[in-house]
Amino acid sequence: MENFYIEGIINDIETDLVNLNTNISVDSQKVISGNYLLNHFKNPTQKNDSIILFHFSRLLPGTYYIQNSIVFEDIKFSGRLNTISNSSLRNNIQRYYSHGLQITDVLKENSRYAREFFGSHVFSEEFDINSILNEFGSSYAKSERMVEVNSFDSQLFYKSSNDPIIKELINRISINILLAQLNVTRLNIGKDYANELTHELKNYLK
Repeated sequence: MENFYIEGIINDIETDLVNLNTNISVDSQKVISGNYLLNHFKNPTQKNDSIILFHFSRLLPGTYYIQNSIVFEDIKFSGRLNTISNSSLRNNIQRYYSHGLQITDVLKENSRYAREFFGSHVFSEEFDINSILNEFGSSYAKSERMVEVNSFDSQLFYKSSNDPIIKELINRISINILLAQLNVTRLNIGKDYANELTHELKNYLK
């Protein structure tokens, strides 16, 4: 029974690793796109609506993480934690899942803040958000990267960085970058925990 549970936890953690890597990729792309836009505002010499739209749209999604704890929850709520006889290993498993809940809470809070702080500016009269989303959807569907955007009104992205609206947008993009960087750091710590525990569990089964 002990081996059965440990093998199940290993499988769940491997699913966690896929989700962690996916979220690390999403937030790493946000950092890249946010920095692209900040550099664009410093020197908007080359007008390319498709690329601007692509990078701007990558800042919009929130980042969320839910740990796969099916086997662990079954063990815990059935009162069978002691089935895992090694106390050190049992404590490390509990610590791993406790840390996973922290990651979930941190990402949820960061996404909420980004949505309220960045989204409140995006979903305003300064942006035709429907145009942004529609153009992004149609252009992405037609090409592996970008196609030429014709109807998207990108005038806002070519205003002077001294414009109060642009200054505010730059601040909000900067906050979004910071939150994405914090997420990546937190997710990488979770990934380290997952790899370490998986290694420990597999060695225990040998």
